[in-house]
Amino acid sequence: MAFSCLGVLVLLFLAALGICRAQSNEGNEFFLVFLENYKRDFTCSVFVTTPEDNPVSFTISSQFTDFYEEGVAMPGQVVSYIFNRSFALLTTTERGKAIIVKAEGDHKLVVYGANEDLHTTDAFLALPPARFESQTYKYITAMATPFLKYHSLIGMVASENNTLLSITPNVNTTIGSTFTTAGSTTQIMLQKYETLLIRQSGDLTGTKVVSDKPISFTTGHQCTNVPPKIVYCDHLVEQIPPVQNWGKRFATVPLKTRQAYDRFKVVAGEDFTTVQIECTQSDGQSGYSASFILQEGGFKDIDIPSTDYCWIEGDKRIILLQFSVGQEVDGVL
Repeated sequence: MAFSCLGVLVLLFLAALGICRAQSNEGNEFFLVFLENYKRDFTCSVFVTTPEDNPVSFTISSQFTDFYEEGVAMPGQVVSYIFNRSFALLTTTERGKAIIVKAEGDHKLVVYGANEDLHTTDAFLALPPARFESQTYKYITAMATPFLKYHSLIGMVASENNTLLSITPNVNTTIGSTFTTAGSTTQIMLQKYETLLIRQSGDLTGTKVVSDKPISFTTGHQCTNVPPKIVYCDHLVEQIPPVQNWGKRFATVPLKTRQAYDRFKVVAGEDFTTVQIECTQSDGQSGYSASFILQEGGFKDIDIPSTDYCWIEGDKRIILLQFSVGQEVDGVL
């Protein structure tokens, strides 16, 4: 049995404690992209509900097959849709693989996605496009370390026409049809609802995308082990908000039933970011502690004992991912 990446969005939005602006997951329009699972029979599920007190009408559509359907989200209930793997973003040349969920008028929805197959399932919280007074949106990739032959993946969807992306990978890779060396920048223009996939066998953590308009930015793996040498591998996926909406202070708790440790990854949004970690064990004694400095896109993997409850704080914006480690670590299913 495999274990999935959980908690990145919970950590970002619930634990920021008001120190930085937090992006709401409630919105009027959502742009979802599904990444490739390593198994070939996976399905892509979309779940829709509303935080409002009254029913909300919405549409769900995809340009890939001219799919279009109308629905109604009832308070306290969930409407689900299941798509086959052909709706996922499978190649770097595909441009029309977004699934769009839009509420009627100015009403609000909450949307989730799930990539499902036996023993290799993960889900993500969909985020509506963030909009700032500034016309620059910065996204930095955060993901687990890749495993062997399986690929790291970045999927993007443009929310407006003539969206210019300036992409600076952390490793040599192909962007669209352009081979791009690590640290250099390739520009690509997308129209509304167009998609772009970056697919690479190496770790894409730290790859930077600067956009002049809001985009949906999703990262993950076909299948990876956490840690890399511990079985079993699993599909992982999360939608990552722009750096402007990352946090500075996070509270963490160990995943229930685990007996060894949880793996955390800290990624910095700016140069010279100082990160402090202070933990308290469940018996009240001092636990794990650390301090380190990261540059923009730099990251650090940390294994924190399952007895420890922690504050993780950056003096500049960071994102924090929490992973459930593979079954071999402690034998817990």
